[in-house]
Amino acid sequence: MSTPGPAAGSTGRGRSAVRAGVAVASVLTVLATVVSAVGWAGLTHLSSNITTVDVDQDLGTARPTKATPTQQTTYEPLNILVMGTDTRTGQGSGFGNANDTASGEGHSDTAILLHISGDRTRALGVSLPRDSWVTRPSCKGGGTVTGKFNAAFATGGPACTIKAVESLTGVRIDHFVVVNFLGFEAVVDALGGVPICTTQPIDDPKSHLKLPAGTSVLNGKEALAFARARKTLGDGSDISRIDRQQVFLSSVVRTATQAGLLTNPVKLYQVLNSVTESLTVDKALGSVDALKDLALSMQGLSPKNVKFMTVPWTGRGDGENVVWTSAADKIWTAFKNDTPYPPATTVPAGQKPLTVKPSDIRVQVLNGTGVSGKAKSVAAELEKLGFVIAGVGTAKGGTVATTSVSSTSSRAESARTLAYAAQTSTTDTKASSSTLVLTIGTDWKGVRAVAVAGKSPSSVKSADTVTCVS
Repeated sequence: MSTPGPAAGSTGRGRSAVRAGVAVASVLTVLATVVSAVGWAGLTHLSSNITTVDVDQDLGTARPTKATPTQQTTYEPLNILVMGTDTRTGQGSGFGNANDTASGEGHSDTAILLHISGDRTRALGVSLPRDSWVTRPSCKGGGTVTGKFNAAFATGGPACTIKAVESLTGVRIDHFVVVNFLGFEAVVDALGGVPICTTQPIDDPKSHLKLPAGTSVLNGKEALAFARARKTLGDGSDISRIDRQQVFLSSVVRTATQAGLLTNPVKLYQVLNSVTESLTVDKALGSVDALKDLALSMQGLSPKNVKFMTVPWTGRGDGENVVWTSAADKIWTAFKNDTPYPPATTVPAGQKPLTVKPSDIRVQVLNGTGVSGKAKSVAAELEKLGFVIAGVGTAKGGTVATTSVSSTSSRAESARTLAYAAQTSTTDTKASSSTLVLTIGTDWKGVRAVAVAGKSPSSVKSADTVTCVS
């Protein structure tokens, strides 16, 4: 398989992060492929393409309980951990040195914890950044170890990563999927390409990708290059790249559900053959029949109810790693109870629904808590919700008791949105410009997700929504 080779001087770390992130599209393609039992007839021999691994003994019995739906459902809710391995072994040319990771397993980068509801009406994939700084089971000799999340895969493969996720979230993992990179180009090409929208032209010297502004249909090679492009898109960080990969995954889901695979057996075979060749799964999921049953149970799942987000995070302060915030707890609770996330917006009695979305609001964050670095960390959380951060600073007088929002009178609706996100009811119209001022007081309660006019929080992407990357 031919791929755009990395430019001289590019790092193994950069290559691995993009490979793993876009590789998860392979498993989502097979889940999004809506076919009848007839469409799968005669394809059971593809089971030989799938590699299976039995991790039951390694996981032991001290695990979280299975998800318990709050109401009766036709199927069991499922939590599937999707991992992409950065190993170069057997991946062909253009993927770097097979020996440039510490073990043959490589690392798992940009893993996605995918929850499929028991009623099969919704699915939410939560990206877990490779550079998350976590305390997890050591998987060797007992005890715990603190370090980067992606080191778990290098230490003990899928089982160690599952242990890490279950320990961090309290969510029982029902199945796992590891996707290598060999089949990805073929999957994209079998789908006839995947459309991507960009707000500006791309000319990335390291990935060798050139695209005009607007919508382009990417073939397999171009899709890989799009995922590699870093400095020319976003802020150059792994988090920005994860956001871009989620946009790509959404396009894959839309394409797979609209590609007419049911009426095109040749294309169906090409897609399924490419997908199954790239999978390593647990033994319970390790056959085309098992994948078929899962796909058939999801026939009614609309792309608008397939969503992606990144685990809520804040910077660790070392310029590289991130730590998960307590806002993630609500996601894991929803997974364990099989309830929708985000939940329906609760509007206090007498309060109008919010009308201004975070991306239309510029905010200056002032620290009045007396805690060093607090304004910067809060600004990062607000930015993840879509707010535009104009700057950070220190509140006049140093310490204030009450968190407040200042705006001009013409920006009162924007102030309501920010006040909701900041969990405060204290607002005024003393600001001198269109930029709102959030002053964090010692009563600070944290940031909460914002839903505007019935829409999902800005941090959640719906697969039916075409998003242009910038």
